[in-house]
Amino acid sequence: MLTLIPTDSIQVRLEALFRTYGAKVQALLLTYGLDKHGIDPADVEQEVRIRLWRALERDRSGAFHASYIQRVVASTVIDALRRAEVRAAEPLPDEDDEPVQVGEAPIGPDRRAGDVERMQGLARCLAEIPERRRLPITLHLQGFQLQEIADLAGIPSAEAARKLVSRGLDELKVRLRELGYGEFDD
Repeated sequence: MLTLIPTDSIQVRLEALFRTYGAKVQALLLTYGLDKHGIDPADVEQEVRIRLWRALERDRSGAFHASYIQRVVASTVIDALRRAEVRAAEPLPDEDDEPVQVGEAPIGPDRRAGDVERMQGLARCLAEIPERRRLPITLHLQGFQLQEIADLAGIPSAEAARKLVSRGLDELKVRLRELGYGEFDD
């Protein structure tokens, strides 16, 4: 069982981080407009604190700079937005309702294994892309718009986000071709 009580040294470092970056974290959270999605910014801030605490626990000697804190905030916001989107999804039909007919046969284990393999290949290719492009590409692949990508990744403009996504996708396509995942439209 994971205990969420930090040790004294980690607690001290976490408090120091939030004395230094706490106002910036709160300001960043306000810029994302989480209220529009029914998300309490205080809940997201608490999740940021938990993630930073876990990072401090993993890397006791590491120094965490503003850019790292910003990435933690962005990834926490992305996760919160995903959870909010899932909650807003249409409910499944009641058992009394007529069953929905699906035209295809169930997915077999061979296809699932191939899908897992392709996803692992994609993850490896993404990991090889420079950090500056990786987050924008990941957000793009998840369906975020350019302005949202710019806001979440701390990029100055939607145009700058478009360039990072475009260049990153070109690089990703090359890497996927090298792994034999086919040709892509350019």
